[in-house]
Parts: sequence; C-alpha cells; structure tokens
Amino acid sequence: MWPIQRVTPLERSIAFRDRNEEQLFWEHSVLDLRHQAVYIQIFGIAAWMLSRVFARQGVVVDGLDTLIALVGMIAGVITTYLARGVFTNAVACWVCAASVTLGFHSNVIGTGNPDFWIMPVGIVITVGMAPIFAKPSGYFASIAAVWLIITYGRVGNLTASKDANWIILIVASSTGLGVLINHLFVRERKKTFLVQRKLIELSFQDALTGISNRRGLMAAMQNVHAKAATGSFYFLLIDIDDFKRINDTLGHDEGDKVLVEVASIIDRQALSNAHGRLGGEEFGVVFAGEENAARDFARQLCESVGKLHVSASAVTVSIGISKLREAMSVSEIFKLADRGLYEAKHQGKNRVVMLP
Repeated sequence: MWPIQRVTPLERSIAFRDRNEEQLFWEHSVLDLRHQAVYIQIFGIAAWMLSRVFARQGVVVDGLDTLIALVGMIAGVITTYLARGVFTNAVACWVCAASVTLGFHSNVIGTGNPDFWIMPVGIVITVGMAPIFAKPSGYFASIAAVWLIITYGRVGNLTASKDANWIILIVASSTGLGVLINHLFVRERKKTFLVQRKLIELSFQDALTGISNRRGLMAAMQNVHAKAATGSFYFLLIDIDDFKRINDTLGHDEGDKVLVEVASIIDRQALSNAHGRLGGEEFGVVFAGEENAARDFARQLCESVGKLHVSASAVTVSIGISKLREAMSVSEIFKLADRGLYEAKHQGKNRVVMLP
C-alpha cells in the first residue's frame, strides 16, 4: 500500500503556475464572457430606450448627448462581441457602460427630481455590469466613469443635501458590492479554469508513474511526426526485461516500484524530449537529435536502469529505435521500433537495436 498523501492548505490554494497560464486564463475569460457581456449590454440599451418611451410628456433631452450615447452603445456591443484580447474587451465594456450611463444622464436631467433618480440609476449600472468584466482593473475604470457621468452637473446639489452622508454611504456601498461581485465571478472562473486544466493534464498523465500516459505520448509523437521533414527525430520503445518474473517472484508492489523507478530515470534523462509510459512495462521517448546521439541516449538509459536493484533483484531494459520519417505513418514507425525491441530481446536483452 502506498502512503496516503495529505493535501496541505498551500496545495488547495488557487494559484497559477506561471505568467503564461495566467495570461491564458484572462484570454479564456474574455471568450467565455463575450456572450454574457453582450446580453447584459443589450439589456442596458433596451432599458434606456424604454426610459425614453415612458418619459414625461414635453421633456426635452440633449440631442448631441443622445447621439453620442447611441453610437457608443452600438460600438461597445459590437467590439465586445468581436474582442479576443483582454485590453480590447475592457475598453469595449467601458465604452458601452459609459455610453449607457450618458444616455440615462440625458434622461435624468429632464425629470422633475433629477437628484433623486441619479442614485438608483448609478447603482443599477454599477452593480449590473460587475459580472461582465474579465479583469477587475477594467471594472474599476468603468465604476469611475459611471459615477462621474451620472452625477455630472449635480455634485454640488448632492453634497449640499441634508442626506449627503447617506448619499456617500449608498455610493460607497454599491461600489463595494459591485467590486465584491466582480471578484467572486473572477474567482469562480479562475477555479473552473484551473480545475479544467488539471483534468486535461491528468487525462494525459500516467496515474502510477506521474509521466505522460500512452495518450499523451502518442499525441506528442503525432506533433513531432508533422515536423519530421524539417528535423531529425527518433522513437525509442523501451521495455523492462523479465518484468513478469519480477511481479511473480517479488509481488505487484515491488513491480510497481520498479515501474516508478524506471519512469523516474527516463523522466530525468529525457529532459525536453517527449516521453511517457505506453502501458504495462513499456515506455517510449521521442528523441530530437542525430542518430549517434539517439544511440548514446538509449545506451545511457540502459546503463542507468542497470544500476537499479529492487529487493536485491537487478533491473534492465531493452530498447528498439526507429527514425521518424515523413513517408511512414506513426503506426509504421511504432511497429519498426517494436521489431528493434524484439531483436534486442532476442540478442540477450539489456541492449539497444536500431532498425534502418
């Protein structure tokens, strides 16, 4: 039985492994939020249009503000839908939020009590747009734009009001609520993204040894095969000698230890070359380099594994090598390496055979 691994609080924390993964998350967020952002923006535009329909009789609104607001709304929605980058998405959402706010501002000044309507309109827009921003920085910029536009020309009246403290409290509370909602949405998207990445990673990882499984290695081999015409690549098929005897005489636990130790050696020495466990006691490496380098690498693997001793039992491997050629399919390359492996076994094991 393997010891139970305890998960520490640090391992449970949500964190990116590097800046590339973080950048990938923000790009995915933009794509995931695109439709949601457009729906909320259209909802805001529709609400503004309805406010014009139900406006008081005889209310005169500023035509220039209306035109600017309408153009900004349309441009914001279209750009949000087409945006692929984080910055473009943030600017598009900011433009749409500011334009909707300008549209409502042109309505509010035509009401009987504009100071009263400023607050709920600002709150609804501030909180309503919180989920659609991929990055908090874009949301902060939009909050500032919304309150500056909606209170434009009315700040003096609001601060002179007997309820000025309540007004400040409401503005601060709604802003804080919006920031909290945005933070929670970002956090949930981040958790979902990292879990999905981990599941994808595990689907290409061998559960016992921790290196790539057959699926992961074959995918890597397909990618390298596509570049076979532009470089020199070799496929090494590695098999642990007499593994059945190890399992039968020492038990499956010791057999698993052998698999883990051999995988560890391959992982250390393969470095950036794609490698993985194909199943059972078979492993594979896609080696980038010339023929002599591939042979030397294979011999070094044999020597390193030959130094292993599990329960006083020696461990060795045999290796068959085939060159990746554009004219040959991956299946044919694999079969050629398998023939080389068969020859290595036939010649006495613990050796390397490369077939032309």
